[in-house]
Amino acid sequence: MRLQHTPYTVPLIASALLAVLSAYYVRRQSDRLSASMYAWAMVAMFLWAAGSAAALTVVDPLVTRVLVGAVLGFAALTTATWCLFCLSYSGYERWLSWPLFTAFGVAVASITALTVSNPLHDLVFVTQTVDRTGDWVSIGHQWGPGLWLSILIVYAIHALTHVVLFKKFRRSRNLYRTFTFLLLVASLTIWLANVLSVTGYSPLPHMMFVPLVFLFWGVLGLVVLASRRFVRSLPVDRFLQLLNPRSGDVVPLARDFVVEEMDSGVVILDATDYVVDVNKMAKQMLGTRTRLIGKAIDEVVDLEEYFEDGLPAGESRQQSWVESADGGRYCYDVNVSAITGEDGRTVGRAVVMNDITNQKRREQRLRDRESELQTLKQVLSRIIRHNIRNDVNVVQGNAEWIAENADSDDVVARADQIVATAEDLATTSRKTRIVDRVVGTDTDLIEIDLESLLADTLADIRVDFPDATVTTDVPSGISVRGNAYLSAAIENAVENAIVHDPGPNPTVEIEVLADDETVTLSIRDEGPGIPGQEMEALESGEETELIHASGIGLWLIDWIVRNSGGSVTWSNTESGAMTRMELLRAT
Repeated sequence: MRLQHTPYTVPLIASALLAVLSAYYVRRQSDRLSASMYAWAMVAMFLWAAGSAAALTVVDPLVTRVLVGAVLGFAALTTATWCLFCLSYSGYERWLSWPLFTAFGVAVASITALTVSNPLHDLVFVTQTVDRTGDWVSIGHQWGPGLWLSILIVYAIHALTHVVLFKKFRRSRNLYRTFTFLLLVASLTIWLANVLSVTGYSPLPHMMFVPLVFLFWGVLGLVVLASRRFVRSLPVDRFLQLLNPRSGDVVPLARDFVVEEMDSGVVILDATDYVVDVNKMAKQMLGTRTRLIGKAIDEVVDLEEYFEDGLPAGESRQQSWVESADGGRYCYDVNVSAITGEDGRTVGRAVVMNDITNQKRREQRLRDRESELQTLKQVLSRIIRHNIRNDVNVVQGNAEWIAENADSDDVVARADQIVATAEDLATTSRKTRIVDRVVGTDTDLIEIDLESLLADTLADIRVDFPDATVTTDVPSGISVRGNAYLSAAIENAVENAIVHDPGPNPTVEIEVLADDETVTLSIRDEGPGIPGQEMEALESGEETELIHASGIGLWLIDWIVRNSGGSVTWSNTESGAMTRMELLRAT
């Protein structure tokens, strides 16, 4: 196998080395997806340039045909990886999925396999010719249908690249528009060089001179990546001002601190409240896909949703809850600031919107937790200061009386009272421990079969209160979401209904109604109802010296149900009291 030296060997090797240097530099500077895609495109360009140098250097018909086939495969790989870079750079990262990677991979692999295996089928190159140019030899080929099909696929990828770059160019400004302009011109230049090679107008016979064109763009690309001052010095903005004079005053001043990919929505208005610039996040927050630039802001956006009295004349900042098209509610922090020119004159305004919905929800949860903990402190303080102290006094007084009157006929009755009071203390202590586990903590919600839960809970209650009658109307197959202490809430509600019924045979009715999202559990009794001060304390969510509940049971029910994602209400009816728990249905 004979080797030769051509005038293009050194430039091609220089292009290959430049591509490797560009890939290394970009990966050192950034770990973003677009940087990775650019590095892979440079690696593909290295293979293209190095393969072209090898194809010119080797003088052997068969080897040259294989090398030329490999070069065509490298050219397709470069086109595909460059398109992937442009997609990621232009904000279309969601497109970079396995279907697209697979499609590009199959296209590149097919072109490479078809061209490299050409000696077996001649579908790509039909015949070859030998040309002598000075002291070196070049081998030409007559193209077959396989090569034209490959070119068609590559040009379709080129078209996609140019479309996304042009869209990025239209919506970018200043530094980013200059970057995009250079990328678009470079991509078009490389494509035109390819077209000249394909149509036979290449200054280099029998060779695509794209790798040599890259020698210019590669050097310029390194300069652009290394120096933003150089990019700013390019007169792209002046040219754009001639095309769009309305944005000439505002955009150059505002766009320096606006990045197209930022999480904040940004709208730039001129002095007459016409939109001169908007980023994609702002359009998403405003709930519109129509073109905004060049239109009055009040014609395309309902300003009353974002500002109580319309768009303010001066600078302002306010928070607004907005209902989106999908039915969700979002809170936006909207900041309006003036844009002034070099003479101090206001030439427009910048409207910056930040989505603070999650922040607001966290703040609300913190307020709820703080309120719960404050109420818990009040309740426990009241129980310790009042209920337990009084109960202990009862125990102590009766114990002293028994000691002094051991022979009295009332000994048994007094002893029974001591036992009952001690049992009340034990029950209160147990409920307090449950409260300590429930209030102020985030517990995972579990799926609970309501029919089984009620059966287990009522079995214990019937043992403790054999004279009580508890009826249930519970549909089968109903499950709710709640914490592990939901049974304690139901047990307390039923127990309260029984013990406060003055009759010898208390009656309690339990009814369950369900819809697609919620399950309502109602517990009715025939007692005297809930005292007014207890209802007032539960409705206000706090206790005072004068307004408080008689125990911890009702608070325990409220806390367990609310920590299960539901709500509970109490009401007095003509026949007694009713506790209604609304719970989340498990789907």
